[in-house]
Amino acid sequence: MSTRWRWSGLADMPAELLLEVMQVRQDVFILEQRCLYPDIDGLDPIAHHLVGHNSSSLVCAYCRVFAPGDYYSEPAVGRVLVTTAARGKGTARALMEEAHRYCQEQFATPAVRLNAQVQLQGFYESLGYAAMRGPYDEDGIPHVEMLRAG
Repeated sequence: MSTRWRWSGLADMPAELLLEVMQVRQDVFILEQRCLYPDIDGLDPIAHHLVGHNSSSLVCAYCRVFAPGDYYSEPAVGRVLVTTAARGKGTARALMEEAHRYCQEQFATPAVRLNAQVQLQGFYESLGYAAMRGPYDEDGIPHVEMLRAG
């Protein structure tokens, strides 16, 4: 599956795309994972948004990236998701590789920090992350703080 990547700030994101991103975030994080939490957390205006579109131009992957100092001292990746239709096809790895490329290009560092759901710890370790703290509860789901030192 070929994924097209698009980076944008919230102010540069077309309204239709923003609505599709919010729908996908709701579908994955709130409905699929049955987790009631405040998805609209006030951090989207300062985030760099990475959206992946499939061959049908539907959002199939997404994450947001924060500059050093906006969340952690290193660049941070969050709200990482791949839709159910795009799972098992390498989309998550491609999403993270694009996020890492962007962090290196924009912030001149390979270091990236994130908060991973415990069941995805092995996936992130395969990308070079190491657990730094946890596990801990975040919105009813066990998480671990991880760092990719580069």
